[in-house]
Amino acid sequence: MDGILSDLGKRIADRWFAFLILPGVPFAATVIVAWAMTPSGAAHALDLDILVRRLDTLGATAQTIKGIVSGCLLIAGVAVVAVLVRELSLIVNRLWLGRAAILCRLMRPGIRRRRRLALDTARRGGYALPERYLPHRATWIGDRFALVDERVAAQYGVSLARVWPRLWQLRDDRTPKVVSAAWDEYAAATVRVAWALPYLVISIFWWPAAPLGLALVLLGWSQGRRGADDFCVSCEAAIDVQLRRLAHIVGVPLPHKRVTTAEGRQIDGILAKGAYLPRPDEGAPPAS
Repeated sequence: MDGILSDLGKRIADRWFAFLILPGVPFAATVIVAWAMTPSGAAHALDLDILVRRLDTLGATAQTIKGIVSGCLLIAGVAVVAVLVRELSLIVNRLWLGRAAILCRLMRPGIRRRRRLALDTARRGGYALPERYLPHRATWIGDRFALVDERVAAQYGVSLARVWPRLWQLRDDRTPKVVSAAWDEYAAATVRVAWALPYLVISIFWWPAAPLGLALVLLGWSQGRRGADDFCVSCEAAIDVQLRRLAHIVGVPLPHKRVTTAEGRQIDGILAKGAYLPRPDEGAPPAS
């Protein structure tokens, strides 16, 4: 699953208008308001009368050369911020994956708590939860993505990173829509959290921008959890539905009419290619 998530940056680049440009409009408006209200001081940061007067002054100067140059600089600045937000969203994704050792050490109490909750849920449900299914990453989202790899490997004996590109080629008309919708939601959540940082920077000069930034973080985190869960469910569903077809295409017989771990290991070996090529002497005719 981590290999699939490495494509996040491309996905954000494909949706640059929805993910980067549209959020830049309210950010530009916040910059203008912050610039207009900063001289009034923190005590009058929300004084609408002062804001209206300053915006009237800005509107009067907008037709001058100075106003035009300032507007162009503002647009250029927002464009630069949007590019930086794209890079920040990749950092947010890496943090959400929770693989870094330092994050795992910092979040160790949270990991132990999630493990207890998972074991308690399994106990109440009357089933045993394997160790490999228990939380071990620093974040809930990271554990959710890691669980897909473990569940697919345990059930079918295949590597998700190997079979997924092939299954994507076998997709039906509905699969791309379901998977892409969940993927877009998760990618949009990383961008939403990344946009919070510029707002927090503006809050140094105009404090009402801070609640906006914090709201973006909370909304993005909630959206990220929802998108990650939907994406993982849709990926597992695609594997459940299409893996038998992939086995048929690569020439692996299914004596049990389904893919067991034995057939899964055969599929995985075929897809690994170079690791299972015959030795040069295996194909040579016997010596006379």
